[in-house]
Amino acid sequence: MIIPSVPYGIRLFGGVLITICSTILLSGCRGKPVVAPPPIVEKLKPPTAVPMWLGSAERNFYGTGPWKNGDLKIQWEVETGFMSGRLHKDPWGGTSWPGQPSIRDDRVYFPSADGNVYCLNKNDGSVLWKFKGRDSMKATPVILDDKILASGLDHHLYCLNPKDGSVIWDHETGFEIDGSTIVVGDRIYFGCEDHNFYCLNLADGSLVYKVLVGSVEGSITMKDGRVYLGTEEGDLYCIDPADGKFIWKARIGADSDSTPAVANGFVYTAAEDGVVRCYKQDTGELVWDFVTDGGHLGRASESIGIWASPILVKDRIYIGASNHYLYCLTADKGEVVWKYKARGPIWGTSPVVDGRVVFGDKAGWMHLVSAEDGKLISELKIGDNINSTPAVLDGRIYIGAFNGKLYCLDFDEKSSGVSKSPSPIQPGH
Repeated sequence: MIIPSVPYGIRLFGGVLITICSTILLSGCRGKPVVAPPPIVEKLKPPTAVPMWLGSAERNFYGTGPWKNGDLKIQWEVETGFMSGRLHKDPWGGTSWPGQPSIRDDRVYFPSADGNVYCLNKNDGSVLWKFKGRDSMKATPVILDDKILASGLDHHLYCLNPKDGSVIWDHETGFEIDGSTIVVGDRIYFGCEDHNFYCLNLADGSLVYKVLVGSVEGSITMKDGRVYLGTEEGDLYCIDPADGKFIWKARIGADSDSTPAVANGFVYTAAEDGVVRCYKQDTGELVWDFVTDGGHLGRASESIGIWASPILVKDRIYIGASNHYLYCLTADKGEVVWKYKARGPIWGTSPVVDGRVVFGDKAGWMHLVSAEDGKLISELKIGDNINSTPAVLDGRIYIGAFNGKLYCLDFDEKSSGVSKSPSPIQPGH
């Protein structure tokens, strides 16, 4: 085969003739080079919902900003009733541990210790509907397209119509369901204080299977097709949700109410002995443990224990304890970066949004501190006991207190925003 001569400025690649026009080499080429327009990159819209406990099945969506300047203020508040139960003769109201409001569009759903699930108008807090259970509701409602899942102390998981709160179905377990559920496809997964891990059909609440693990008081986490949960007997499980079979089991050694955080090949959890622990995700092998001030390995105590769940942001862990301290730890070694002393025990989990850690304490104060160095940004007293977890969306905070109220907090932009309250305590002090 004879290949004809190729004029200067033309090259042959794979049988395709490509003309190269160079204004430098070819003075006779007067055409301007064609410049392809830059690709259009659509800016991702921020999430518009907090549909379940910590936002997702991986428990790693903490909310959205932007934050405003100024000090915290109450935008609106809703007062609930009170209820006494079989295991709590004293009346409970507002939101209790570990409840977190869930939010979608213009509605806020929250579990109330007065036995109701409330649906509120997000803009002004007006009650759109409420559903009455048989005892205090504690678990964060899960928002689906056409269903709301809610549970608490009355041993039932309820499936509700989001339009009016009417019951679609309910499934009775053997004891309390404090943790928020996870829905994948047509199945529901959750742990229960009747010592079982459950899988139900979403359509009608019928049982697919249940497996004995121990009493589960916190929520479960699903990551990479596996379920992780801790038990009050002091064990950490990794489970295949397809059939409930155990992949591995690790020993925590103390009552654990935390929801595990799973990321970067590790599982982080905490327990009532005041210890934060890190395990390998694939084997359950212990990597490190961090003993908080006053904590004792394997010895639980309400005064020093941890009921909160670890929050993982980049290479740091944020978690509060009953000893009044919020800790910032390195995720790789569990070393203290800084710690901040609140005004009371910290039982609720502490979401981190746009560089701010948001949490309440059992003295009734809400705190915003810098995630970088632990310095206080603002604080506000809203109740006598905050042991639930705040939800943050569009720079507003939704939080319940045990005084029977749910609050929407915003910022007073006319204020200075400069706080003279406590500063963080650095390592070694």
